[in-house]
Amino acid sequence: MTPPPCSRWLVLCAATALACSGDPQPEATRGPDGAAALTPVKLALNWYPEPEFGGFYEGVLGGHYAQAGFEVEIVPGGPGAPTLELLTAGRAQAAVTDAADLLVKRQRGVKAVGAWPAFQLNPQGLMVHAASGITAIDQVPPGATVAIEQGAPFQQFLWARLGWEGSVRPVPYGGSVGPFIADPGFIQQAFITAEPCAARAKGAEITFLKGSDVGWNPYGTLVAFADPPPPWADRFVAATQAAWEAYMTAPARANAAIAQANDQLDPGLLACITDAQRPFVTGSDGLGVMTQARWDTVARDLVGIGLLPDGATADGAWIAR
Repeated sequence: MTPPPCSRWLVLCAATALACSGDPQPEATRGPDGAAALTPVKLALNWYPEPEFGGFYEGVLGGHYAQAGFEVEIVPGGPGAPTLELLTAGRAQAAVTDAADLLVKRQRGVKAVGAWPAFQLNPQGLMVHAASGITAIDQVPPGATVAIEQGAPFQQFLWARLGWEGSVRPVPYGGSVGPFIADPGFIQQAFITAEPCAARAKGAEITFLKGSDVGWNPYGTLVAFADPPPPWADRFVAATQAAWEAYMTAPARANAAIAQANDQLDPGLLACITDAQRPFVTGSDGLGVMTQARWDTVARDLVGIGLLPDGATADGAWIAR
């Protein structure tokens, strides 16, 4: 879907209502009763406001963060948002990324650690027309063309894991579902939180092919802190868990705030995305759970496609709970 203008900033503070702001340095504030100081936390998103961040908005609007002692400002991102670098620079106290991005950037010297994942199943995959009869990524036939971000970890993984080099041709993905709508044979990359619902809204019958079904499964919408993490990290994670549980039960309040921040999302798209992402959020292990086995698998996959050096591991890259 078309992103909102990059100049739009949505700032949500736990002690205030929805407001617009620039990028001031956080300062300690008083709690709603004026008695206790709230810890200011800028939470940097890695994309525009969408339901994939719904629990964070609910955490502000529902008072989960304030009750835990935080004044949270949600800072939207966009393409290439350097959320982990913002942690290193002290311009954010929490950031959203995914497990693969975190491991690669840690190898490059970025000091960040994963703390809590909203998405158990990675939301990346491919999208095909339902009439194609393709129901899984490994059914994409030789000679096919796939519109995808070339050189991205997901693309490199697919071509290496499935032996597509010289067989399936990658072409640049332009960020629109227009070519997909126009061509019944078109295959493209997709996030469950974006392209499938955008295509359906234009009348297409689609099948979303999960990357996790062929092994690509880094934790997504992953909350990260600077490494070493702040002393309040566990408290923030607990509030985030409670906020996402509330959002999964009643998403309307947070989705209304997201719609104010992103005018490309109409009620139909919001409802479609919210429903589509549910099984990806809970997965098989449950909301917010991380395991050593999953982290080790992601590290091995990144080593296998050359994004991490031989022998690299996920040790120290995440906080066990």
